[in-house]
Formats: sequence, C-alpha cells, structure tokens
Amino acid sequence: MKCKIISISHKLTDWEKQALQFYSKRIPSNLKISFVEIKPLSSKNLDKESILEAERGEIVKLLDTDSYIILWDRIGQKINSLGFATLLQDKIDHGININFIIGGAHGVSKKLFATSQLILSASELTFPHRLFKIFLMEQIYRASSIHRNHPYHK
Repeated sequence: MKCKIISISHKLTDWEKQALQFYSKRIPSNLKISFVEIKPLSSKNLDKESILEAERGEIVKLLDTDSYIILWDRIGQKINSLGFATLLQDKIDHGININFIIGGAHGVSKKLFATSQLILSASELTFPHRLFKIFLMEQIYRASSIHRNHPYHK
C-alpha cells in the first residue's frame, strides 16, 4: 500500500527529517510512505480565504485519483490508535492507497472537506503542522505494530 502525506509546510529541518526517518525505517516494507510539501503562501498580499483556496488548488493537483483521501482537521471525526490501525489495515487488505492531507497555519479550504472521503481528528488541540506530520508517522508505525501484535503499542 502507498501512503502519500501532503502537507502545507516549509522545507524540513534536520530534526524533522531525523524524526520522519526514525519512523520510516520501522514501518514494514509493504507500506510505502511518501511526503509532498507545499510551500505556504505569504499572507502579506492575500487574505486568509485566498490563501486557503490557492493551497487547495495545489493540494488537489497532488492527489492520486485512485487513493482514499483522508483530511486531518480538529473538527473531524475523533479516532484512537486502535481505530486508526483498523482503518489502515482495511485499506491494506483491499489494496487501497491513501493520501493524507495536513493543512497549514490557516487550516484548509472548506472545499477540501468535500474532496475527502474521511475527515479525521487526532485531538481538539491544534498542532503545528511540522509536528503533526511526525505524529502521523508515529501513528502509522503504531498501527503497523498493533496489526503485527508487536509490543510497541502496549
């Protein structure tokens, strides 16, 4: 299964690269993870809605037409680690690829909600998008550990 993580973010820092590599090395080889960063737009010349719409346009260009699209947003459906593991395993079992969307500082355009098959929330807290990408990788690793009955998740 292929998972593409699309996020609005600046170039990765060394510590972010290290954290993502840490989890990437631990994820089973049947899960192919790729990252696509979209540079955030400057708010100097655009209002918030214009920024969100422009970012939406860039995200939509990167979505794979044959993938299940999951948008992460704090107003989405709450999910725990076991539920996330079940969701991932279901997609693996059915040979369905996933595109994850992580918004930027302003969130995401409401039009992306209609584009996505599932809107999930990890918490009602707001996370920095840089940290959330690492958090998502950890959860993908945790989900694979749950499925393999590996003790990491306990």
